[in-house]
Amino acid sequence: MHALSSRAVLREVVRQQWLILLRERRLRILCVLVLAITAIALVDAALDARRVQEARAHDAHVEAEVWKAQGAANPHGAAHFGRYVYKPVQPLSVLDPGLQDHLGGALKLEGHVQNTSRFKSTDGGAALSRFGGFSPAFAMQVLVPLLIVFAAFGAFSGERARQLMWQEIGAGASPWQLLAGRFIAFAGALLGMLILAGILVALPAMAAWDAQYFATLALMLSGYALYWLAVLGIVLAITAAAASARIALLAGLGFWIVSTMLVPMLAPMLAERRHPTPTATAFHVRVVDEIMKGPDGHNPRDMRFAAFQEATLRQYKVSRVEDLPINYSGLLFEYGEKTTADIYNRHFDRLYADYDAQACFSLKAAIISPLMALRPLSAALAQSDLPAHRHFLVQAERYRYDLVQTLNRDIKFNRKREMREYASDVAAITHGVRFAPRPYSLGETLPRTAAPFAWLLAWLAGAMAMMRLAASRLEGKA
Repeated sequence: MHALSSRAVLREVVRQQWLILLRERRLRILCVLVLAITAIALVDAALDARRVQEARAHDAHVEAEVWKAQGAANPHGAAHFGRYVYKPVQPLSVLDPGLQDHLGGALKLEGHVQNTSRFKSTDGGAALSRFGGFSPAFAMQVLVPLLIVFAAFGAFSGERARQLMWQEIGAGASPWQLLAGRFIAFAGALLGMLILAGILVALPAMAAWDAQYFATLALMLSGYALYWLAVLGIVLAITAAAASARIALLAGLGFWIVSTMLVPMLAPMLAERRHPTPTATAFHVRVVDEIMKGPDGHNPRDMRFAAFQEATLRQYKVSRVEDLPINYSGLLFEYGEKTTADIYNRHFDRLYADYDAQACFSLKAAIISPLMALRPLSAALAQSDLPAHRHFLVQAERYRYDLVQTLNRDIKFNRKREMREYASDVAAITHGVRFAPRPYSLGETLPRTAAPFAWLLAWLAGAMAMMRLAASRLEGKA
């Protein structure tokens, strides 16, 4: 009977809190505003994603036609002419664009060079970049917690809330039941917002619907649910312990400012100071300097090729380059490309190792702010973070290397020594070398979400502990 009466008391507390929420005109207005802002941002992001994807598909088609239109051309010249590849837009990046607006979506591929991606949204200048920070993720990560503060700060603080609390305690409810009941009531409202956001995200991406899409979306929304519930628990604990509504509001706003503004701004700066990375210019200088110290394949008389030439002559059992059964220039191009690619790959591996170290350092700031755990989780599942971008770049580099070496091998095997000029159908030569980028699967993404999920669960557990502590203090006053 006691257990049944406890559940009945809890249901009554939840019902009363729902009635209070429905009667609060200011809360209704705030809730509608946040929902409207989030919905508008989602619709705008979906339209922009469709526009970008259509533009990239069109550009890819035009670029392929240009490559085919070369006809007969020098294969090495075609390698320098290069090709462009375009990064596909991932469906869940509509919710969280992450870093994709700053990383670019087009990449030029050419011989001897690994270019960085181009045509970023912020290329329009500093003035335009001020309008690039708002997104559905921003609304859900920053505005919803602010709504929670304004909605829940008066749940126990203030004269009316205190009087209701003492009446409920006098009627047989325990302080913990009051806190748990209010938590469940607010959580129900937040769950409704989350479901609506999920529907708005999924509708424009109907073409991408499959089991993996819905599993990823569910995990993403689960991360936001943990984040919102942790914030809710902390705010309720604050308002239960505060002496007045003013103190509860100021404390809640202080927590919101620190966790959503200060820490996310300071943590990346400290990470960069702890694990500095070179500027784009400095990185380029380092790579070029190392490349210039080695042969590039353009000058067969380069003395740095002496050891390679001797090894080649021994391999083919001849004494002169003129006696080789293959074209030596094509062989040098092939060797030079491999050497250059190895140098670029080594430098990029070192650069991204530093980026990974920065990300790990920033994640540690989740001990102060739950948002520092949610952001990498959300962007990883949306495939709009730096590792997902590098995954695209690695595939593009593999395609670039295969493309260039295919052209070099054509010279090596088909160009005769007596030919002063050599041309071949480069489109036909490279027909079998195709670029079909594959995004990360959910199984490949999950390991990067384990630590952020653990941090969010720890924050929720901490919020529950704070609520328990606040309830025990109320029991002491009762």
